[in-house]
Amino acid sequence: MKKILRFGNYFSLLLILTGITLWISFGLASLKGKAGLALLLLGAAGLAAYFVSNLSQFRTKNSRLNFIFASNLAVVILLIVAIAAAVNYLGVRIHQRFDFTAGKTHSLSDQSVQVVKNLKNDLVIRAFFSKGQGNLEGFNSLLDLYRFYSDKIKIAVIDPYLKPEMVKQYEIKTDGTMVFEYGGKSTRSEEVSEEAITNAIISVSRRGEKTVYFTQGHGEPDSDDSGEIGYSEAKAGLEKLSFKVKKIVLFQEAAVPKDAAAVIVAGPQKPLFEKEIFLLSQYIEKEQGRLLLLVNPFEGAELKPLLKNFGLILEDNVAVEIDPLSRLMGGNYFMPVVAKYPEHAITKNFGYATMFPLARSLAKISPAPTGVTVNFLASTSANSWGETQYETEIKTEKITKNTEDKGGPLDIAAAIEAGSGEKKSRIVVCGDSDFAQNKYYIFQANGNFFNNAVSWLAEEKDLIAIAPKITSPKTVSLTQSSGRLVFFYTLVILPLLVFIAGIGIWLYRRKL
Repeated sequence: MKKILRFGNYFSLLLILTGITLWISFGLASLKGKAGLALLLLGAAGLAAYFVSNLSQFRTKNSRLNFIFASNLAVVILLIVAIAAAVNYLGVRIHQRFDFTAGKTHSLSDQSVQVVKNLKNDLVIRAFFSKGQGNLEGFNSLLDLYRFYSDKIKIAVIDPYLKPEMVKQYEIKTDGTMVFEYGGKSTRSEEVSEEAITNAIISVSRRGEKTVYFTQGHGEPDSDDSGEIGYSEAKAGLEKLSFKVKKIVLFQEAAVPKDAAAVIVAGPQKPLFEKEIFLLSQYIEKEQGRLLLLVNPFEGAELKPLLKNFGLILEDNVAVEIDPLSRLMGGNYFMPVVAKYPEHAITKNFGYATMFPLARSLAKISPAPTGVTVNFLASTSANSWGETQYETEIKTEKITKNTEDKGGPLDIAAAIEAGSGEKKSRIVVCGDSDFAQNKYYIFQANGNFFNNAVSWLAEEKDLIAIAPKITSPKTVSLTQSSGRLVFFYTLVILPLLVFIAGIGIWLYRRKL
């Protein structure tokens, strides 16, 4: 019992320090934090009991000195406890983050912070990530930053292999898909980055809807047709991106509707009327309109003058692809499969292939018209050519490259920007419309290519571009001799000096 009373102060101090550590580390909201507070109070009580039980010993001179020392120690401990309590209280009441990294890798941009703070209702993010999905950790880290600035963000991580009913309900096709729901609207993204997530939040929380029009009246695929050659999958994909999809018979209109975010002319089998070409020209040139043209081989001759004004030529041929990749991916000689893409917003981060059944090639006009920029989006391989005698040779079943046939690689899709103002005219042209039909839409990146093209056309002012965070590694280059010096100094010389000093102190104290 005497030993307990003698060393009770040390035991009490240990309890106090352990309690403070747990309290500060976990806070009172957790069970460990509450346990820390209990240990702190128990240690304080034990220390008080120690002083009371040893009060008689503090009456001697030496004991009084020990008492003064112990009292000072108690005051210091009380101050530490008070400071820890104040810090913990302020930490609960005041939320603040500090990012001291050079590239601000652990912070959101000012634009993202403002977007999140403007949320008025709950934003639900359903993240379909399996346990082995590589982006799950990055998603959790990034969303912690978003939730720091707003309690309106609610997150549900769903394992698609454990919740197949949720996968079916939300029509999830890719592991790593995020579904954003806000105010009865929804959109989705498969890219875990600040730019993609912030723009998804903007898209789903914006007021009003962007309207996309499909032209009708010339044998174009029907956006409500769920058959193999219909466009119902393309329509559903756009609606998931919060677009409102409508049909329009353009020759019955006086002008392209004012609410048109983009007009889609997909595979007309009969020529457009002169009035329609005029309305589209006015829409593009005077209204800085947005147009998606999907023009099959040997069709759309009436569109050539319009595109020529924007620096692009529709070539009359059919792309013949003899590269083995097309066969491996399920294509054939007349179904080019594209796996590499030039750098552009439409094809950014594309990791999948696209198939273009029966496509024609495109060409730039050189020099390009003033203020016009043409960028190609997809090309066939070098082992391809543009067949100009397709109908004749397909009948004879002798497809050969002739001198008049253009050699590959062939450019089969292009993006055009024209104008000098804040908002520019935009046109996306593809030499094939079949790739967006229901039977091909689900192939690899076909749907992504179509959706990205429309999204790029229907650009919004509030969508933002955020530069990726770049972490610059801090490295030191050492020569071989310098490396050996560091090795011997840190692992041999310093430990040896400490050992010698320890032996010297031990020998000195033995003589005392």
